[in-house]
Amino acid sequence: MEKSIDSENNSKTNNTPPQEENERKRAPWDIRPYLAVGLTTVLVIFVSLLLFFFLFRFEGFSDGIGKIFKNLSGVIIGLVLAYLLNPVMKFFERLLKKRMFTKGERTLKQKRVIRGLSVACAVIVFLALIAILLVLLIPQLFISIQDLILTLSDKLETLQDWIDRLFRNSVIAEQVENLADQIFAWLEEWLQTTILDSGGDIITTLTTGVYSAVKMLFNFLVGIIVAMYVLMKKEEFKGQTKKIIYAVFKPRTGNIIMEVMQKANEVFGGFLIGKIIDSLIIGCICFVCMYFMKLPYTILISVIIGVTNIIPFFGPFIGAIPSTILIFLVSPIQAVYFLILVVVLQQVDGNIIGPKILGNTTGVSPFWIIFAILLFGGQFGFIGMILGVPVFALIYYIVKRLTEHFLHKRGLPVDTSDYVDLDRVNSQTMEIEKHDEGRRIVVQPLRRKKAKKEE
Repeated sequence: MEKSIDSENNSKTNNTPPQEENERKRAPWDIRPYLAVGLTTVLVIFVSLLLFFFLFRFEGFSDGIGKIFKNLSGVIIGLVLAYLLNPVMKFFERLLKKRMFTKGERTLKQKRVIRGLSVACAVIVFLALIAILLVLLIPQLFISIQDLILTLSDKLETLQDWIDRLFRNSVIAEQVENLADQIFAWLEEWLQTTILDSGGDIITTLTTGVYSAVKMLFNFLVGIIVAMYVLMKKEEFKGQTKKIIYAVFKPRTGNIIMEVMQKANEVFGGFLIGKIIDSLIIGCICFVCMYFMKLPYTILISVIIGVTNIIPFFGPFIGAIPSTILIFLVSPIQAVYFLILVVVLQQVDGNIIGPKILGNTTGVSPFWIIFAILLFGGQFGFIGMILGVPVFALIYYIVKRLTEHFLHKRGLPVDTSDYVDLDRVNSQTMEIEKHDEGRRIVVQPLRRKKAKKEE
């Protein structure tokens, strides 16, 4: 009988989880966990500072990276085009598979023919869209800009007369008139000192601009060739990438990397392609509405609204401000009509068009969207404002998964709602401790709660 009791006691002690047994043995003054956290924090900060130093302070390193990207700009453009054209290519591929070689199983040669025709159709559609946009936009943009430059002084005088009539016999009118005189004097001085006195610099700038335009065109042509090759061989590139991942990392780590890459494809693909389609629709709707409302600079402003709409949250404001100023120079009343049109467009985009096309591709709240735009936009400009949201969404997803992993490993719940009223967790009993109106409330252990849910 005594042996049985001893065996039961031994079994109980043997069944004790190692973590709880270690916590019991650990002295209250044991500082090892805090030391580990402190060393990890210091190491993370040190690595972050070192990375920042190499990227932004070490000129040799940053210049070398910049030179590599500059030399590979054609390849980078090709990879971006291939990523954007992949859905179009897949659409044509599905269409051609239904129309061609329908009898029997397709051979490798037939699959290559279908892929080649699909890639060609995708590139033709892309180039056709660019050609149509250039043919329609460039003449109208040139006319609008030329008219704006030639009639700018007359429009400023008209605006000044309108302000004089509005604030006649007022101190504000005198201040506005003095401000307009200062602006005209500054423009005259700027034209004399900058334009007339720096003719050689202007020629040099024009030459550099022509060279940059030719180089950009060359990189664009190289990018199209690279995009076609990547689309033709995309399965092979995917296989090579996965082979390298599982050759370098363990299967468990490789699976995590694959999951992150799939999430990145989902976020970037859904956000970028959806945002481009959404901006094209908004630009076309803006053009139609401005045409029937007979507002000035219809083409120019529609392009501005469409392009800036790619930027989340701040895009409508960035596009509306200069557009309203341009229309205000022609007619203040029409500027008010345009502001009403922009508000209606953004409501339609935010509540109808955007959710239908984009859905919740980022998975982050509006607060983090604003945070990402300000952070990445301040560091990388216009490109950072566009790519900042999907990049931050991916970082947010990784941090969320890591947090859930460590919480699950410790037997703690992963739902945020479980931590809203939490005051502390007892490290020995794993009980939730919270205070409500000065009263201390102890709830059942999180481990037991989690076990019941799993049962």
